[in-house]
Amino acid sequence: MSRVHSFSATIQYKGTNYNGWQIQNGQAGKTIQGEINYALKKITKSELIHTIGSGRTDAGVHALGQVIRMDLPFMIEPIGLQRALNALIPADIRILEVKKIDESFHPIYNAKWKEYIYCFSTSTIISPFDRELVAQYPYEIDIAAMKNGGRLFLGKHDFCNFSCTGTEVKSTIREIFEFSLEPINGGHPWINLASSGATANYYLFRIRGSGFLKQMVRLIVGALFNLGRGKIKETDIAAALVAPYGVKKVGFVADPEGLYLAEVHY
Repeated sequence: MSRVHSFSATIQYKGTNYNGWQIQNGQAGKTIQGEINYALKKITKSELIHTIGSGRTDAGVHALGQVIRMDLPFMIEPIGLQRALNALIPADIRILEVKKIDESFHPIYNAKWKEYIYCFSTSTIISPFDRELVAQYPYEIDIAAMKNGGRLFLGKHDFCNFSCTGTEVKSTIREIFEFSLEPINGGHPWINLASSGATANYYLFRIRGSGFLKQMVRLIVGALFNLGRGKIKETDIAAALVAPYGVKKVGFVADPEGLYLAEVHY
């Protein structure tokens, strides 16, 4: 059996036109993993390639720092592999860095923490150039209440009420290390604030944790939106975290376009 040569890659993508990161058997639509696998097969002229991502982002969700593992049938210089991939994959996916790694490296299990961000605007009008990168919630929202509610998620909790039904995991316990919610002022590296004007009312959630369940971040954001609109109370969120089984879900799945897998730390 030939030796496997393993690489890690840090990648960015705009997820608008993709059905998520992971290839789904029997499901139509392009995926980020599918595009990368197709390019790797062309580069290696082999079907003996394998990839796995650090996070299975949903359809329409973006990444600023997704980390993936690539297993290839022979050695390629990392810089050459990076250039070859970027020449073959669509322009809304970019390979930022490729490294040769030990075969024991696993992008999910070796991660110490992951960070997601969620961008949204409460304006009734946002620039059409931003629409695929920012979620729009044009309502009266109490941002201070949302910030206070976000602190409830800090620490170790059972997040089964903040995950997609039918998620197959050994445990739904996760730990949240940091949470913040702040207005976006003075420009932003990828959101075109200038086109939206000073009344855009853009905000940025940032959440860092040991790991995240399927749609967990979007359900947390949805719960905080409900809190900010007065539809639920902090005690409802606390109850869903302390005694989650049999408690009605307090959030909804927030729109995907505002969500970014920002960073994975090893």
